[in-house]
Amino acid sequence: MSAYQLGIWDLSELANDKDQSFQKRIKTVKNLANKFEKIETTLDPRMSARQFMGILSKLEGISKEMNNVWGYASLSYSADTQSDVASQLLTTAHKVSSSISNKILFFDLWWKNQVDEKNAARLLKEAGELTGYLTHKRRLAKYSLSESEEKIINTLEVTGIAALVKLYERITSAFQYKIKVGGKNRMLTREELTNYIRSTSPRVREATYCTLLTKYVQNKGVLGEIYQNVALNWNDERIEIRGYDSPISVRNLRNNIDNKTTKSLLTSCKKNSPVFQRFFAHKAKMLKVKRLRRYDLYAPVTRSSSVKKYSYDKSVRLVLESLG
Repeated sequence: MSAYQLGIWDLSELANDKDQSFQKRIKTVKNLANKFEKIETTLDPRMSARQFMGILSKLEGISKEMNNVWGYASLSYSADTQSDVASQLLTTAHKVSSSISNKILFFDLWWKNQVDEKNAARLLKEAGELTGYLTHKRRLAKYSLSESEEKIINTLEVTGIAALVKLYERITSAFQYKIKVGGKNRMLTREELTNYIRSTSPRVREATYCTLLTKYVQNKGVLGEIYQNVALNWNDERIEIRGYDSPISVRNLRNNIDNKTTKSLLTSCKKNSPVFQRFFAHKAKMLKVKRLRRYDLYAPVTRSSSVKKYSYDKSVRLVLESLG
């Protein structure tokens, strides 16, 4: 297996001179948002489609600039989650995003709640590729709050859920793992360690999984607390405050899927779970093991297995075909 090589992302197209360029992009997006605020008094459900599309064009411009800010900050942080500089960049991006969202929020709520069906249909006819996006926004109307309430949620998210998720990432990405590979002890990062999950050696796969999960067990107290609070926040905001039917309903609606469809899918998967059991039983025979363990599920079928002439992909296809 080839050694893991750590590279460096080139983010110069997003911010070519680091802090100065980053601050310039923030200033640009803030100026655009400030100008956009002025159109609030001109909003009218009877406005022409051309005027409506002009407003959407301005929104797209703001979104594009904000994505540049967000992209540079998030990629910088992903490249080095232990960097205080990158962490501050991400926090700044969160704060700017929250501020921009609050400035342009009035249009989102206007489109959801103040445009009647007749005028909405008229404007949607000219929306082109944005029709789906605008229609989806209208579906979310019943779960929207007042403008002041939405602004409070946007503002508090920076020091709430976003902060918890960032804390989780900083903790877990700093884990160092000691594992014996090729008779030698090595200290690996999580990314380096996961390269060995698909090793052809069962012993290496087992050692990899055990080593990986041990760190999470050792830190289960703080990681569990983070997860619990993220889950509670999801329930409090989406179910208790916004009024969704269930936690999964939020995702279903965002993906334009109704609850009935998701329930039907899950029921079918549960009903047909024996298919997976039969698949793994066949694979165990092909790998010449009595029972597949967790670290064997993605094991490649090699020339030492009973199906010598087939690659892993072909062996999986043959098993599926044998199941009918």
